[in-house]
Amino acid sequence: MAPAQAPAPWLLLGTERGAAADLLARSVELLDEVVDGRPRLRWYVPVDRAVVLGRGQRDAKPVEGHEVVQRPSGGGAVLMDDNLLSLDVVLPADHPWLEGDDLGTVFDPIGQAWADALTALGVEDVAIHSGPPTATRLGPEAQRPLAEICYASLGRGEVSAGGRKLVGLSQRRRRQGALIQCGIHHEWAPDALVQALDVGAARDAIEAAATGLDDVLGPISDTVVAREVQRRLTA
Repeated sequence: MAPAQAPAPWLLLGTERGAAADLLARSVELLDEVVDGRPRLRWYVPVDRAVVLGRGQRDAKPVEGHEVVQRPSGGGAVLMDDNLLSLDVVLPADHPWLEGDDLGTVFDPIGQAWADALTALGVEDVAIHSGPPTATRLGPEAQRPLAEICYASLGRGEVSAGGRKLVGLSQRRRRQGALIQCGIHHEWAPDALVQALDVGAARDAIEAAATGLDDVLGPISDTVVAREVQRRLTA
């Protein structure tokens, strides 16, 4: 039997800045471009503020100063502003991380890379969630508001510090490959999301569910975070 062919080298696209809607549209373009067989990494930070709904999520109430947009991947709503560092991991269909029938397997190496990078940066008590989601929209009534907001619950591969979520993950699959979207807040400030999703009754639980990188580590630049994560993803 011939040895398995090594994956194609990563295409590193650096960090982009722009309007949230434009940055998310670019994510879809990258998934279309992956037909060339090369996995891609792209970091991005918006220059505006937006409530970003997961694919298939219900409409949000308007929030002053925030656009409402939808991302191509699933999951709960995310607040995109200059406090959020996002990463697209775009994989061709034949990439080893996409092997098998379990669509969640791809989150394992990506979550591990984030966890290793955050630990190296000095974050304590880092953990990777490996069980079922901690909240779903079809679950018990008390869970449903938490499922509406990405960082208020944990899914497979997502990273926490001291039991509070730090890194969110979501994905979109197409015939040509997969788009895995990652994000980490510098500070966890969910007020706009609570207002947009009308989940004020669960505010205390939502605020307690997540934290930001600056909250646990002190101020740190996006460049340093991206370097540590990218080095581990492409090793």
